[in-house]
Amino acid sequence: MSAASTPLVANYRGVICDLDGVVYRGSKEVPGAIAALNTVVAGVPVAFATNNASRPPAAVGHHLRRLGLEPAAWSVVTSAQAAAAYLAGRLSPGTPVLAVGGPGVAEGLTEAGLTPLGVTELSGTTAVEAVVQGAGQEVSWRELAEVGYLVQAGAIWVATNLDATIPTSRGQAPGNGALVGAVRTTTPAVPHVTGKPDAALFDFARSRLGTERDATIVVGDRLETDIAGARSAGLDSMFVLGGSSTLQDLAFAEKNSRPTYFAFGLCGLLQPGLRRLEQTDGIVDLTPTGALAVLEAVEPQRLLQAVITLAWDTLDRGRTLLEDQAVWTDLEHRLGVIRP
Repeated sequence: MSAASTPLVANYRGVICDLDGVVYRGSKEVPGAIAALNTVVAGVPVAFATNNASRPPAAVGHHLRRLGLEPAAWSVVTSAQAAAAYLAGRLSPGTPVLAVGGPGVAEGLTEAGLTPLGVTELSGTTAVEAVVQGAGQEVSWRELAEVGYLVQAGAIWVATNLDATIPTSRGQAPGNGALVGAVRTTTPAVPHVTGKPDAALFDFARSRLGTERDATIVVGDRLETDIAGARSAGLDSMFVLGGSSTLQDLAFAEKNSRPTYFAFGLCGLLQPGLRRLEQTDGIVDLTPTGALAVLEAVEPQRLLQAVITLAWDTLDRGRTLLEDQAVWTDLEHRLGVIRP
């Protein structure tokens, strides 16, 4: 099989895959995602990595199986597990740790051999050496205050992630980053963060896969977390269109947030990898105002490569690329990108 026809996934021994926006949106599958994954996991192990620390991995796994993901070499890893693994390497087994957030936080600590405590279980005689702070629908003022008190007293402070918002059925809601921000008003301390875009979650996922860096690829739809995080962890990445980040976001991405490959969905793992071209071959060009214009009708994969190549070349040379959302939205439609 020639390099030009080799599926991208054949170049790797493990995949770290984002979930929301890549595999599912809420309770529904992203079209074609599960079929592609069932083909991938038949030959290459996949670790689904999520910043969502509130749900235990088993709950996420149940969701994936309900969507149709077949039993195979796949697992779910969370930022709460990465936080617990970080502390397990620094504390004695059984050490009490304040667990703030959803049930996934306490479960991660237990799995790592530590003793999670809720705020109501604390007492004046309990020596709490660390706290893990994650998002949860029932997080209270009392819990946030206790995190501040413990951190001020010298406890190790670990935050599962710093996502400012989380998507809900009614819109954006405050995420763990907002709650961490509230605690930071009480102390000059800065938490150790284990979720994306920091490298800890990717390193933890890779330890589960048992793969080396050059044999692992990250798949995600957020440039600022999935792709930037992959780069910080020294891993190749594939950006998926149709999720949180748009074609315009990809085109204007700074160098430290650019993926190795890009695709229209998880099916991109089963096809030759799309990446920046050496030249655009006259498929697209810039108008005098800096707008991107399509000059030749080609297949969507080739057009996508030409668009991104021209955009990145333009920015890297310090030239103007027009940020007209209508133009970029029209290009997404022309490429057949499906948005919720």
